[in-house]
Amino acid sequence: MTVLELRNYLLRPGAAADFIRHFEQHFLDSQRAEGMQPLGQFTLEGEPDRFVWIRGFQDMAARLRGLRGFYGGAFWLERREATNAMLLDHENVHLLRPLAPIADLTGGITPEARAAEPTGVLDPRGGVVTVDFYRSAPAALDALVDRFERIAHPALIAAGHRILGHFVSESRPNDYPRLAVIQDPSLLVVIGAYRDRDECTRLRRDWRARGPAGEGSMRPLLASDVATLYLHPTLRSLIRYPTNGGQ
Repeated sequence: MTVLELRNYLLRPGAAADFIRHFEQHFLDSQRAEGMQPLGQFTLEGEPDRFVWIRGFQDMAARLRGLRGFYGGAFWLERREATNAMLLDHENVHLLRPLAPIADLTGGITPEARAAEPTGVLDPRGGVVTVDFYRSAPAALDALVDRFERIAHPALIAAGHRILGHFVSESRPNDYPRLAVIQDPSLLVVIGAYRDRDECTRLRRDWRARGPAGEGSMRPLLASDVATLYLHPTLRSLIRYPTNGGQ
């Protein structure tokens, strides 16, 4: 997979539990049948009416085929009205290109390994998945990525953080304009995972306190503070805290 969508939905108040159950019951296998890969489903900490999910595509051509097949097919059309009735906004979507092996994102977990799990249920053992948005100063994205890969990433791993992947915006045109996407040329996205919220808070507090040896190593190249999503995976989510001890 060389293209990802990070999708952040705003749901009608109180609809989150029903929407997530509906989504996982109907739209995991049906999307995979069209060559699209739902990789992670999450609630967003502090925002109970949000649903965040990630799906992957082999490439942009496969994305176009999959989206046309799915959204033009009878399966979606029969469920579109009920699904959209629970949605207030579905256009907070980042189109991303991975800069690391995509297998690291799921740790090798397959859909079959999670297929027996109930739908729409949060996983108390799934840990916390973080999504960090680093926005570079003008024309500094290449330097920011280089600094992350050479300095920050090894230091994070050495300090006990688990980095699942890092990404930049896919720059090729969105050839399925029916679904809006964000393509921010200044953006570096880093996805990580922690055993629980306490570990996440402790390790990140230490990372910030290390100054130039920690988060401060990136700061001179940033145009704004780092924004973070704290996500909690469902039982069906392939992206989660790795329980096999891997990085």
